[in-house]
Amino acid sequence: MTLKQNAYHVLRRFTSQRQRDRVKARVSKARSAIGPFLKRWHGTFGIEEIDAVLRERLPSDFEILMVHSSISNLQPMYQGDARSLLEFLVRLAGPRTLAMPAFFFGTPELFSRDYYRKHPKFDARRTPSQMGLVTELFRRTKGVTRSLHPTHSVCALGPLAQELCGAHHLSPFTFGELSPFGIMGRRRTAIVGLGVEYYRSLTQVHSMEDVLGERFPIPRCDEALVRVNLIDQSGRVLDYQIAPPLSRDYVLRAERLNEFALPGDIQEWKYKGANFYVTQAEKVDGAIKRAAERGLSIYAKTTKRQV
Repeated sequence: MTLKQNAYHVLRRFTSQRQRDRVKARVSKARSAIGPFLKRWHGTFGIEEIDAVLRERLPSDFEILMVHSSISNLQPMYQGDARSLLEFLVRLAGPRTLAMPAFFFGTPELFSRDYYRKHPKFDARRTPSQMGLVTELFRRTKGVTRSLHPTHSVCALGPLAQELCGAHHLSPFTFGELSPFGIMGRRRTAIVGLGVEYYRSLTQVHSMEDVLGERFPIPRCDEALVRVNLIDQSGRVLDYQIAPPLSRDYVLRAERLNEFALPGDIQEWKYKGANFYVTQAEKVDGAIKRAAERGLSIYAKTTKRQV
């Protein structure tokens, strides 16, 4: 585990969401202050360079392009803005389907299930994405479809958008077979990270947890279901129940995916100081499933509950 990975897990384990948000704000402020130095040290790049480094690694036959991004971590080396990056990604997907996370976890004081216990409503038309500016711009783009899920909705644009997003609310689990993540694992899906490491953003690692159900080696918490009203794009209200999470006796260590993945399944690199990765949903699912069949997972036993 690298020093950066270790710091990430320590923060996740021993600090609250509000405290982590404060740390992120301070890091962002410091990064902005040393922006001129970072540009001189690493150099700068634009859309053309991002296009080139991605096309070298993307499979030619993908049907879905799932993008995780952080514009703040691309800058100051990246010389464009969020709108330009989004327009590029739409062009990169071309006639295929572009997808992005549009997750919403509530507030630092009331996070995820705790938030929805007090505020049991998710409105696909108005609830913002908390996954960065590019994802929020995408959510607001004309023609984009959003799946109905309180915490882990996905937005998509293209010929497979309805297939990808249309049945999420029918899945008893967040990442089950009917969810966008389950469908991405069955389609030819390329997953890209821009400005982010895979161990912090690759949501596809959770798909097999729900698809395998009781065959997955980590048990679920014995918690009551959380009832939420889902409001779709037409204003229709649907009842939904958030399933219990995996046991809180285990903590996610997504970097362990490399222990189970085949060589070349996860391509990580830095370009002028910015993090990038490319993988495929089928390969991520395969790695997690092979590990589960051996009684292994990307979770570690912990004696202290995360905040």
